[in-house]
Amino acid sequence: MGYTLALDFGTTNSALAVWNTAAGRADLLALPALSLDHAALPPLIPSLLYVRQGAPPDLVIGQAVRAAGLDKSRDRRLFRNFKRGVVTLPVPPPRLLDETAWGDRQAGRAFLGALRDALPFSAAEVDHLVITAPIAAFDHYLDWLRDALESLGFPSERVRVVDESTAAALGYAVRSPGAPLLVVDFGGGTLDLSLVQLPQRRERVGGLLNVLRRGETANYTARVIAKGGRLLGGSDIDQWLMQAVLGLANLDAATLGEDMPALLTACETAKIALSTTEQTTIAFTVGDTAYHVPITRAMFESILDQHGFFSTLRHLIDKVMHEAGREGIFTEDIRHVLLVGGTALIPSVRRALHQYFRKAELYADKPFTAVVEGALEAAQGISLEDFLVNSYGLRHLDPQTGAHAYEEIIPMGSRYPSTRPYEVLLGAAHDGQTELEFVIGMIDAESAAMVEIGYEDGRAVFLARADAETNRVIALNEFAPPICVPLDPPATLGEDRIRAAFRVDSEKRLRVTVTDLKTHRTLLQDMVVVALR
Repeated sequence: MGYTLALDFGTTNSALAVWNTAAGRADLLALPALSLDHAALPPLIPSLLYVRQGAPPDLVIGQAVRAAGLDKSRDRRLFRNFKRGVVTLPVPPPRLLDETAWGDRQAGRAFLGALRDALPFSAAEVDHLVITAPIAAFDHYLDWLRDALESLGFPSERVRVVDESTAAALGYAVRSPGAPLLVVDFGGGTLDLSLVQLPQRRERVGGLLNVLRRGETANYTARVIAKGGRLLGGSDIDQWLMQAVLGLANLDAATLGEDMPALLTACETAKIALSTTEQTTIAFTVGDTAYHVPITRAMFESILDQHGFFSTLRHLIDKVMHEAGREGIFTEDIRHVLLVGGTALIPSVRRALHQYFRKAELYADKPFTAVVEGALEAAQGISLEDFLVNSYGLRHLDPQTGAHAYEEIIPMGSRYPSTRPYEVLLGAAHDGQTELEFVIGMIDAESAAMVEIGYEDGRAVFLARADAETNRVIALNEFAPPICVPLDPPATLGEDRIRAAFRVDSEKRLRVTVTDLKTHRTLLQDMVVVALR
């Protein structure tokens, strides 16, 4: 029997855990030289990569980057926040290092490869790899992740993806049967919220549920009631703080050049320090000039407020609680709020949550490990009934405008796997039409357009537009090989010609069965159309 391994690949820090079958628990993995070695902290692996000169290049990752002072190096060889660069479109342009193009995707793949090489066992010995992804993860990120893992010896049939907030709900293992709890996962790159209702049976809350699938599963199954996500996190705060510091020092970003990595590291350190102290000083050097800029907690909170940080948090909670209200769950019912990620530990964030959920207890004892531990719990069979956070539509030709439009076929909030199909009758757009194409669009209310990408000295700088609102439809399979059904004989305008029955399977894939109403033939049988986000 091989290993069941979980990876929480984070923007700022990553974590690994392996399932201890004998003890029935998740054990965190410490990788020598790569993991933090601090008595007060778990063995997190800083998501940092430094490319030393050479052929092949000498890669330094994790805590080894900090130990060597390479996170403050005055060159362009340090990669940080590269997960954000993979999640967000457009992909930042690569840098040319030693005549080799290095972008965030290459850095991310190299980072994952270095983690694999540092494991105390080989990839072939891993029977199951569970990897977590933010709620706001997009197809291009999941596709990149699948391809990267396959190239590293983890084929897709051995990989399972669990969303980070849902994993955190399992990882905290709150033992309050039937209770609704809110997971606030606020890390380096994303803000994700999940409202989860725990199972009704006390003896199985936080325990294994796979043995109960023979019956009464509703009593033992946790349900995701509502969830939402934004591309907003600690890396954005570091950028905001750096902008403020430059202003206080009468400098601008263009003057930084190769001194930017050191200042960004100093801002990240100051952000963390301000969670436990009222004032700190950000010391940095530009050229030969040293600067010392004092920052108080009040100044820090003002910077957050100026960038719409607190209004965004409030808006997302409002959105989640609005969805929860449809299920009869209201603010006063929330007694457990689980904090995940370093940004969730900022005092003003905790204060805002206290003000919103006055009757709730805030849990903050596992902010960095609940996700990876919960991912392993999921792999062991704990059940979570989940739902779709977006609506999905089928593209068609609008007869009024002659332009493409989308008709909703699966509404937001639909449970999956589907218990019944969603049936649609389709006709031809013109006489003599010989085929119909299926293009599925995601009707997205919280889109990736909320992140602006700028470039300073060749580096991508991600800035969240926290207060932006946008609604758009994203075609999920527009550029994939087309899914078409033939119409023989050709269709006539104005008649219903085919019946399409859609369903969402347990892997969140949209499937369709298509029947020709004229010939009564089955044209497609339970075919996968697209993986839903």
